[in-house]
Amino acid sequence: MKYWWLFLALILSGCSTTQPVEYVTTPLPLPPRPELPAISGEQLQCLSDETYSAIVKRDRGRREYAETLEAIIQSTHPTE
Repeated sequence: MKYWWLFLALILSGCSTTQPVEYVTTPLPLPPRPELPAISGEQLQCLSDETYSAIVKRDRGRREYAETLEAIIQSTHPTE
């Protein structure tokens, strides 16, 4: 048993080869934007200025959020 370390080295060297991991990005489908109903100025006249401002902020926040999600989805598409 003089060469037990050689036997161990041969066994361990056979297990050391690993394949590199390759990730493949699959393009995600971009869902269609919903058609939002139009709201006339007459319908908004009964709202206070604070309520109107809150609605405008809410709509802006939702639009910006949707645009961010669209950008994330489009980043999965090839740029050729």
